[in-house]
Amino acid sequence: MNKSRVLEALGKRWEIETRWRSMLTMHLRSRDSMGRLERGYLAGLFESREKTVKELERLIALTVESAKKEGGNVYVAKTVEDARRYIVSLAESRGVKCVIKSKSMTTEEIGLNEALLSRGIEVVETDLGERIVQLAGQRPSHIIAPAVHLSRDAIARLVSEKRGANLPPQPEAITRFFRQDLWADFKRAGMGITGANVVVAETGQAVLVTNEGNGRLVATMPRILVSIAGVEKIVETWDDAFNVLRVLPVSAVGRDATSYITVIGPRGMSRHVKVPEYHLVLLDNGRVGASRDPWLKDALRCIRCAACLDVCPTFRILGGHVFGDIYSGPMGVPWTAITKGIKDASVIAKYCVSCSLCLHVCPVQIDIPMTISWIKHAAGEKTLRERILTTYEFYAKLGSRLPRLFNWLQGSRVSRRLMEGLLGIDRRRLMHRFRGGSLYGILGERYLSRRDADIVYFPDTYAAYIDWGIGVLVVRVLEALGFTVAVPRTYGSGMPSIQYGFLSKAKKVAEKNVEKLKSYVESGARIVCSEPTAAYCLREAYPKILDTAASQRVAEYTWELTSFIAAEAKSLSPGTGLQSNTYVFYHHPCHSRLLSPGRPSEDLLKKVGLNVLSFDYGCCGIAGTWGMRRGAEGFLISAEIGRRVAEIILGTGCMEIATESSVCAQQLRQFTGLKVRHTIRYIAETLGIQHRDQDVLNF
Repeated sequence: MNKSRVLEALGKRWEIETRWRSMLTMHLRSRDSMGRLERGYLAGLFESREKTVKELERLIALTVESAKKEGGNVYVAKTVEDARRYIVSLAESRGVKCVIKSKSMTTEEIGLNEALLSRGIEVVETDLGERIVQLAGQRPSHIIAPAVHLSRDAIARLVSEKRGANLPPQPEAITRFFRQDLWADFKRAGMGITGANVVVAETGQAVLVTNEGNGRLVATMPRILVSIAGVEKIVETWDDAFNVLRVLPVSAVGRDATSYITVIGPRGMSRHVKVPEYHLVLLDNGRVGASRDPWLKDALRCIRCAACLDVCPTFRILGGHVFGDIYSGPMGVPWTAITKGIKDASVIAKYCVSCSLCLHVCPVQIDIPMTISWIKHAAGEKTLRERILTTYEFYAKLGSRLPRLFNWLQGSRVSRRLMEGLLGIDRRRLMHRFRGGSLYGILGERYLSRRDADIVYFPDTYAAYIDWGIGVLVVRVLEALGFTVAVPRTYGSGMPSIQYGFLSKAKKVAEKNVEKLKSYVESGARIVCSEPTAAYCLREAYPKILDTAASQRVAEYTWELTSFIAAEAKSLSPGTGLQSNTYVFYHHPCHSRLLSPGRPSEDLLKKVGLNVLSFDYGCCGIAGTWGMRRGAEGFLISAEIGRRVAEIILGTGCMEIATESSVCAQQLRQFTGLKVRHTIRYIAETLGIQHRDQDVLNF
């Protein structure tokens, strides 16, 4: 069933193109605006949202007290059935025939539209995107841009079919039509229903953020007004509300402020104008329980900015109708777990590729990828293919011992078909070749047992067993820069186990690696990783999985290679072997963004005399072993992303690509056809250690 939905989504080429273009644009606007935002606002927002999570039950009680004091009606709904029953009964008892709504994901959560329609009460969505998907008979595919998957041509055809108006496919004409078409509904509606971006406990008022003005009309024209919000939307004070309202439009759409901020309550914004009849419905539906859950509680900080959706590589391809339930995309997975349970959440969790870009852009620092990993773990349903893919390091070790056999197997059509059937590795995926031997065998006992080192090199699976040439080059460069290096025998980072939710297995690997490394950091040595994902595991994942002082200590001393060199090496300058007319495209690995603020790799490449171009399209789409998986829920999605990334890179005219991720290199080589080089090769060349094209096996 899920595979057929994926294939159907992949077949809608025009939807993918529309979504990719729109969401990339939204991400870039948000990124640029967030870069200009004062850090103090983010700190204030985090503090406000943390207070809500920690004191949720007290704030619910305070909100009820405040709203009632002002003459409002307040109902705290334990379940979706309770909330739905209250609102439908209210409409029926007041003789309401038509309800107008502003956008509200909470009403989607409780299935309110269907419930009202089943009782003969007409429901009209007034948000432009919501109205479009309502006419299309669809649910929203994006929490702030519900119709982002539809092109202007598709919308114009929809208006012609459903409303009988022939419009040109122009945003201005479409907007003008809906403004006129909805006016009659505003005038005849007996009840208005809004959501809320914030509920202020000290006054009992709801705050609505909109760009079209429809929310303000919904809140003022009907004789009955209902605001519904999840209890996590509560903040204690207006100062806390300001913290949300200051950051939300910046992170969501890249604007310093929204067009309309509407304060809703028994007296609205004025102490002298009373709303004829006002009801505030606060929905629990798992939220209070989640506030006490160690893995789910952080999701309650969410302000619904959708930045995580816009940056998510698989969401750009599949959209919210596949990668989503009521709440879609990365944040939709923990929210589905909160509101519908772990089993429902696990159905969509598989589309998370653990790139961690959602954590990088989240203004309230929700670790969505690790929470999703826990959800996969808690669901307990693992496929044989996923179990096999977690043995990636075992496969690499065998390949290092039998390189000729494995290289032949990976190049044979017959064996690739067998690998696809038995191991679940798509036969179309370009695979790395094995050099033969291991880094530990090449370096020898002097590096394995050294205790007086400044630096401990953690090579991870690729540099240890697939191509030890990268590992040797890292050691030589670090030594040339004046550092003493140790390379103790460690295990791979365990990222595949984290990615697929095998947290018990990942915990064992993390414990072994921390045990190996802790004595070095206790003596002051720093850990350096040439694979960004390995640095991510040591820095971000291990402390969350283990929650020990030793894992935290290792995390504090872990560096990504290029970030370390940029910070510590002062002697780099353009090398004599580098040509000033060399144009290199730099691909930023996903996990580097979390670990290395700024652009240290690009700065290094420029420092050694290269012309460097880059573009922030986000993830390249391979996501480790995820993009190696057979068919619809792996390679096909990965390829859709890879082709679009390749088009951007090739459009720059660059003839080489630099990056640090071995799996990104696979994807980029396959879809661009260009040479891909680890950044360390360019640094080695400028130091006179080795030309960047010398002895290259894969990248």
